[in-house]
Order: sequence, then C-alpha cells, then structure tokens
Amino acid sequence: MKPTVKIGSLLLAVVMVFSAIFATGCSMSKEWSYKTKDKELAIGVYIYCLNLAFQQAQTKAKELDDYDGTNDKWLDLEITDDDGETAVARQWIKDKAQKNCLQFLAVEQAMKTEGASVDEATQQAADEQAKTYWEVGQYANYGYVMPMSKELEPHGISYDSFRYCTSQYSANSTALFNALYQEGGSQAVSDSELQDYFVENYSDYSYIPVQLYEASTDEAGQSTDVALSEDKVKEYTDELEGYAKDIKDDESYEAAVSAYMEKHDIADNPGVDNVEQTENISAGDELKAAIEKLDDFKATTVKVGDGNTAMLYLVYKRSIKDSAKGYLESESNRYGVLTAMKTEDFEAYIDKLVEDLQYEKNAVVDGYDPKMFFVAEQPTTTAETTSAEGEESSAAEG
Repeated sequence: MKPTVKIGSLLLAVVMVFSAIFATGCSMSKEWSYKTKDKELAIGVYIYCLNLAFQQAQTKAKELDDYDGTNDKWLDLEITDDDGETAVARQWIKDKAQKNCLQFLAVEQAMKTEGASVDEATQQAADEQAKTYWEVGQYANYGYVMPMSKELEPHGISYDSFRYCTSQYSANSTALFNALYQEGGSQAVSDSELQDYFVENYSDYSYIPVQLYEASTDEAGQSTDVALSEDKVKEYTDELEGYAKDIKDDESYEAAVSAYMEKHDIADNPGVDNVEQTENISAGDELKAAIEKLDDFKATTVKVGDGNTAMLYLVYKRSIKDSAKGYLESESNRYGVLTAMKTEDFEAYIDKLVEDLQYEKNAVVDGYDPKMFFVAEQPTTTAETTSAEGEESSAAEG
C-alpha cells in the first residue's frame, strides 16, 4: 500500500517563492508555450516558471559585490548557481524556466510509460490546497489574507496554470516516483537494499539536555539568563559523566534517565529520542560528531556553548542494525527512507527524460523578458541622509 501523498509542505515551498510583489502585467493570453504530441502547456505555465527562475537568480545576484537593487542591470551580470554553473542572469533565468516546463512534460510522458496515475484522494487534496493559496494565500492560518490570484493574474497566470505548476506537478512527480521505486515498480527497491541503506546512513540516538544557566531578573526588572556557577556546572558535569560510566558498565540508558528524573524531581521524561539520517542530525554539529564516534550502547557527555547559553548533554547511541526491522515496519518510516535513498537518482532520471524529450517551443516564449518581474529597491534619498546627519550633529552638540 502506498502512503498518502502530503501535498501541503511541498506546495508551500514552491508557492513561497512567488510572494514578491510583481511590477508589470501581461495579457491573459490563451497561447501555449511548450508541447509534446500528448501535452500542451499554457503560456501562463511558462510565465510562472520564468518568475520562479527570476527570484532564484536575484538571490544569487545579491551575493555579488556589484549588485544594485535600484535598477535591473544585475540581469546582465554573471551568476553562479548551486550546481556551480555560471551564466548571465538574464539567460540563466530563461534557460531555467524552459527546463522547468520541460520537466512538467517529461514527467507526464514518463507517467504514461510507467503506468503511474494520481489517485482521486490525492488529486482532491492537491486541488484544495492550490485553491486555498489562490484565494486567501499561504499565510491565512496566521491571519494574513494575501490571495495569490492578485499577484499572479496581472501577469497572465491563471488559476489553472498556478495549480498545474504547484500541486499538480507535486502529485504527478510523487506518483511517478512511486511507480519507479515502490514494490512492483520498474526500478523497485527491495527490503534488503532499503535496510542496507538505512543501516549505513542513519543513527538511533538519545540525549538528556541540561541547561548550564538559569533565568534571573536584572536591576531594571528585565528577565535575563545567567550562567551557573563553576561549582554548579561541575556538579552537573560529574553527574552526567557518572551516568555515562554506568552505561559503559552495562547499566541501561533508561535507568540513567530515571535516576536523573528522581534526583531532580522531574515528572516528565526530559530525554529526546531520534532516528535520523546521520548527515542531517537535528541535534547540532557537536552532538553529531559525538554520535559518529560513539560505539553502540555507549554514552558520552557533550558541552555546547559558553556562559549564559551553555548546554550539557548526556548522549547515548543505540545499534542501528537492531533498530532497522522495527523502524522500517512503519509504512511512513519506510517511505521516508526510500525517499532519502532515491531522491538524487530520481532527479537524475528526470534530467535524462528532459534531455531525451521531443518537444515543440512556441516562438512567443522568447518575447517575455525577465525584467518584467523587476521591482526597484528604493535608494536612501539625499534629504533623508541630510536629516540623519543633522540629528547626529545636534546630538553631538548637546
């Protein structure tokens, strides 16, 4: 059984790129942009992709020393993308927009080849999410109603184009991924392959966090954090190192947690338990380094930070081999590991599909200039500068 696709998080990541205010408009044309013998993309799909690429390119341009946001000359500067490719920003934007469009077409074509389809429940969830963003925006849950339709329609991007580029592509690519790598797929990953990947790339660990500071109130009545005394820090350090030694001597981690809770009269378990990719351990670099060095069923202490931000941890590592069977029995866990294992392969697969795709491009596409999305940053005016200087001068004289 395939897990239910979670459209929301991926769609939000795509949609948030387009939260900038657009500058100029385009006609609501019904023209197509790219097509294969089976599928035709609306011009609005291309415009949407063009703006996505514009936002990405501008982010890279801002890293340049000669970037000036008050004019669009940065479009003629060379930028280097995350893949290390360097190109003039204007051309990079056009190439990226085209690639995105071709990915849409390539994925739909591959879905037919692999017999993949989006089930009704997933399609409905995708459409509902897209409709919400279109009508009230991605921040409605926080009390901000910012319909994406008001930003996109003036540029010739219809709801259908918006939905296709976001929720529909998310659903399509997930369906294709499943058709390739899930059980029965043309490139299905076996249980043993998945388990081997899991054992090699994941860690099962726990830790008890201890703050080496406490809340206090300063003379102005403001709450602030104050570092514990050296004696108190030593007391905690000795205690946690004692637990680590007990674990080394075959005491259980759970016994250490219970002892800590009893000693400090804590009702709720303060320990944190995680099974994560070792490369992306959420506990931080210091704990990651400690976990990588630890032998199975052993513990150590790690101090992070100094002064009124310092933390002390008792870190414990389990056997990932022992954890594998139970962890992978969960359908959602299994799918998460499968996704981590095959994402890069899937991206390379789609790149190859795009490379081999037979398509036609409408010449009208070349008439869209990326500068249509440019909004000038307002420079500091001379009057504002003079006023600020005057205030500084008066303050100095006073």
